[in-house]
Amino acid sequence: MPLPDQIIAAQPGDQIQHMPQDDFSIGFHIGAHKTATSHLQRSLLMASDDLIDAGVRYYGPEHFRLPGRTISALFGMRSRAGGGRSKRSPQDQLGLMRKGASRLVFSEENFIGTLAHPQRSDIEFGYPRADMKIAQLSQALGRPLDLFLSLRKPTALINSVYSQLLRGNKVMPFAEYKAMVPMARGDWADLVARLRATQGVGKLVVWAYEDYNGVFDDICVAMVGQKVPSIERNVNPRLSAQAVAQTLARYDAGERGDIAKDAGNAFPVDEGYDRFDGFSESEHDFADMTYRAQIASIANMADVTLLKPSDD
Repeated sequence: MPLPDQIIAAQPGDQIQHMPQDDFSIGFHIGAHKTATSHLQRSLLMASDDLIDAGVRYYGPEHFRLPGRTISALFGMRSRAGGGRSKRSPQDQLGLMRKGASRLVFSEENFIGTLAHPQRSDIEFGYPRADMKIAQLSQALGRPLDLFLSLRKPTALINSVYSQLLRGNKVMPFAEYKAMVPMARGDWADLVARLRATQGVGKLVVWAYEDYNGVFDDICVAMVGQKVPSIERNVNPRLSAQAVAQTLARYDAGERGDIAKDAGNAFPVDEGYDRFDGFSESEHDFADMTYRAQIASIANMADVTLLKPSDD
């Protein structure tokens, strides 16, 4: 697999209009955030040597989160950080990364949007630009993209993102963050329908985070053509209620630095402390009802594969 300094961004505007017919395909795991993305990414990374032997090249956040190496910069969708003219077209960049493989697989949930950006007064819950960005990338690459997307109950997702926000030293009361991510915008059925209608999308494979353990093998087979060993779970566990309370108290007292990480270590969920939950029981019930309706709608969409655990 190429080292980060071997990946050179493409020239903006170097796009082709027709999909080529040569024998390789691209899969793109686009998230969503806080749906065991890190677990899946690290499992695929650990298996990358075996995948190369099987004709699959995998690229995840370790490649796409370096300055000037984002997917948008690499494939000419925007200028690279730091300036300088790119030396490769999107197709040449694709060839460099492909290295003769029959399948390329990308994984980067930040490509379609972000949920943890406190400098904005309103966060893009629901990924309103996802379909536009996927269409642009497919056009830049000149070929269709098979998309892979995991969904999650909104209240659980927002709780989890809030823990990530605090761990990243972006401290605010939960009520303030909650106001930035209105659940009414988190319509998974709308997102899947928009992606399915997007030009340049090939297969569209979807699963619920709540089913992740039961469909992990199916996800990997659909994405990379074979089963992949699963690494240990809980890569980024949610903070406990005690850890959140201590983080906010220390922040209000003027402390800065890794106070949430310290609090998480002092009051870990895996030692019996209750996980943080900023929602009421009635809010959870309403979110669950809405979420189940969205999953049912997705299950009935044409040309969308919804992975479900077997009944065995």
